[in-house]
Amino acid sequence: MSASGEPADPPVEPQGTVARCAVWLMSAANAVSTAWIIVIMLLIVADVLGRELFLLPIVGVHEMVGFSIVGIVFLQAAHANLRGRMIRSDGLVTSIGLRRPRVQAGFDLLAHLLGAILSVALVFAIWPRMARAFARDELQGIPGHFTLPVWPMLALIVFGSAMLALSFLMAALVAWRRLRQVPS
Repeated sequence: MSASGEPADPPVEPQGTVARCAVWLMSAANAVSTAWIIVIMLLIVADVLGRELFLLPIVGVHEMVGFSIVGIVFLQAAHANLRGRMIRSDGLVTSIGLRRPRVQAGFDLLAHLLGAILSVALVFAIWPRMARAFARDELQGIPGHFTLPVWPMLALIVFGSAMLALSFLMAALVAWRRLRQVPS
């Protein structure tokens, strides 16, 4: 955030059909994860009430909440980055940008490209694990009590990371255009 409370990076405005579809997909993922948060909150309240009032907790809430946090984070990350709301420490870059806007634009471009590279690396790191978990029907939890399949959460990490990489690339394109427009 800047001193005025605005995002450090301006939101990425989509140009072209593919970019608009990507933005729609990122927004839809964000909306799904927001609804998911509400469902998880209701599940936790129901579990606490069931546990305290009837001595009947809802089985598997702990596992569902743990998996949900991962899914929610990865579904929201691309949209947060797209809207310039990704967490970052930009005090140094902002102070440099006051005197040298071209250097700041270059730092922004570099940061977005590195973010895209790391996001793609995460996709390639998690994909084999997801495929293996799917093939082996791996489960998390206590057998006979409550288990969840592992692969859906890994698939959300792959999907969210791919969307985040696309979001970083879109932001890098904006930074590249800004870098070219800023006078030397």
